[in-house]
Amino acid sequence: MKNIGATFFFSITLVFVACGSDPSSRQDLTAHVLANFLAKTNCGAQLFSTSANGTVFVRDPRFWLRGASGLTGTHAGYGPGASAITPWHVLGANHYKREAGSKLVFCDAAGKTASRTVMAGVEIRPDIKSDIWLAVLEDALPASITPMWLMPPDWTNHAGLKPLPVAAMNQAGEFGLAELSSFHRPVKGWFCHGYSYGSSEIAPLMQFKPMHGGDSGHPIVTLVGTNLILLGHLTFEAGGTNFAGPDYSLYGPDIQSAIATLGTNGTAKAQKIRTVDLSRFE
Repeated sequence: MKNIGATFFFSITLVFVACGSDPSSRQDLTAHVLANFLAKTNCGAQLFSTSANGTVFVRDPRFWLRGASGLTGTHAGYGPGASAITPWHVLGANHYKREAGSKLVFCDAAGKTASRTVMAGVEIRPDIKSDIWLAVLEDALPASITPMWLMPPDWTNHAGLKPLPVAAMNQAGEFGLAELSSFHRPVKGWFCHGYSYGSSEIAPLMQFKPMHGGDSGHPIVTLVGTNLILLGHLTFEAGGTNFAGPDYSLYGPDIQSAIATLGTNGTAKAQKIRTVDLSRFE
């Protein structure tokens, strides 16, 4: 495994996406996600058609995931990837992260930019490894930037046996289609809880492109309803379309605990991560 980053949250209040729980309407989660993705793949991979200096962006009208809630929660500028999980907090890769005082840039659906300074950051569970970095921002993101939802810790019980379709973003702002190929994969020195992913043959023109230095920390997501659900971030390998990343859901209590102690802002410390309700899925 190669490090590509430098070179190249138990007490928790959960807020759920309303999905319903009538047993008669239970669905296969993987089939649901696949149908969502396939309905969108006859489009382009590029999130922005143009950008200037990493601060001015024009959204590509052909982008395949346009309209999905949470898309604005991804850092749109240069450098290490980061994804908003509350209006005050972002997650990214610990081995390739923003230091305190650096800037993160987000772009809302209307093309308006929101720039925020990283005030403090912390590695989640360094004792067992996670490669997850949590940061608190100087000020809350505007309401036009939608933080991403996470999976509940038991979400793989709903996933079935078929590979779960995902999308992963690289540093160029391209979201390519891939699939989760193995559950609960520990990688010594990197993370105790994670997954591996591989290229998907479902939509050949939308496959995730080979990784390059600097792709680390960018989001890996799936699509439940119209909501992008944040699974983790890219970690490695360089030069290939197979990659891996930590499972944010299994570090959820640790992430929530870190939110309650990071920094000095009381409003920020009271924020709660949001977890998708999968009760209607088998």
